[in-house]
Amino acid sequence: MYCMKEIKVDDSVIQEAQNLVDNVYAPLKNFTNEKDFWSIAKNMRLSDGQVWAMPILLDLSEKEREENSNESFIISNESGDVFIIDNPQYFEVDRNLAAKLLYGTNDLEHPGVYRFMNLKKYFVSGELKKISNREYKVKKINYKTPDQIKEIFKNNGWRNIVSFQTRNPPHRSHEFIQKKSLAEVDGLLVHPIVGEKKKGDIKDEFILGAYAILIDNYYDSKSVELATFHTYMRYAGPRDAVFHALVRRNFGCTHMIIGRDHAGVGNYYGSYDAQNQFDKFSEEELGIKILKHNNVAYCKKCFDMVPDGDCVHSNDDKVHLSGTELRSKLEKNEDIPNTFMRTEVVNYLRENNDIFVK
Repeated sequence: MYCMKEIKVDDSVIQEAQNLVDNVYAPLKNFTNEKDFWSIAKNMRLSDGQVWAMPILLDLSEKEREENSNESFIISNESGDVFIIDNPQYFEVDRNLAAKLLYGTNDLEHPGVYRFMNLKKYFVSGELKKISNREYKVKKINYKTPDQIKEIFKNNGWRNIVSFQTRNPPHRSHEFIQKKSLAEVDGLLVHPIVGEKKKGDIKDEFILGAYAILIDNYYDSKSVELATFHTYMRYAGPRDAVFHALVRRNFGCTHMIIGRDHAGVGNYYGSYDAQNQFDKFSEEELGIKILKHNNVAYCKKCFDMVPDGDCVHSNDDKVHLSGTELRSKLEKNEDIPNTFMRTEVVNYLRENNDIFVK
């Protein structure tokens, strides 16, 4: 039907193409071109001045480019998703410089940098068109397009919606800031990333299962929607925070929770670098209001969850919670008290085997 070269790509590339078509990455319609790549990397804006934090990349090898010349081509995967790239434009970038700008480091120990540095030689932009797709197996993983999510918000009568981005099962600190934020709005969108993650992260299905249990037992389910954002984790800290906020704006959210060390990894970013990143932009140009939350710990003397600075007790009286510590406790089969994570959620994770990405 189409007399074009067909290039097989992996599912993560096809997912990015689908996100572009679904307006998850609005105002982007196509994979990032060279001019926008460097504008994003240097200024966190597209070349037309609109705020955008991370490039959306299609990468091809030297062999794939040589075989295709400069003709339009098809990208597809084994599941039958098919997209056309019309009028392709190829470019290379200085990977070390680009990584430093995008991730704040070019250290290959950083999982986002490692992934970026190992992409194929050429990046390709062009006019993206979708021509067919498989029947998505996404109902079981709560996938909904931005238009579908917006329709749910409308049917629920929600005008103000706060989103929570996560790659971890919920501990009590997450629960606290979600409920505190929910008190300011009509509804909460819990929106985990589903896709490629680093070794040691918890698999997508168990994050979703843990949230389903928490919401069923401890939330007003009429005020919460659990859905998923399908992409790979970039671990870009402050830049990722802006990227995540803009994406949730596109899903119809009016507010976004940004807590301590949002989308960070290792010690590459400061605890509140992600929050401080938003000081560079106005709420109007972002199109979403940022709700900044301090670190929240369980105070053994207050017998409650307490944000930093909200009680007089010493740090020795606090149980500090984090996704990193949670994963460590689960992996080592250490005790996880109810003050750290709801017992029902702990039991669910303990009852399942093979919950970690390998």
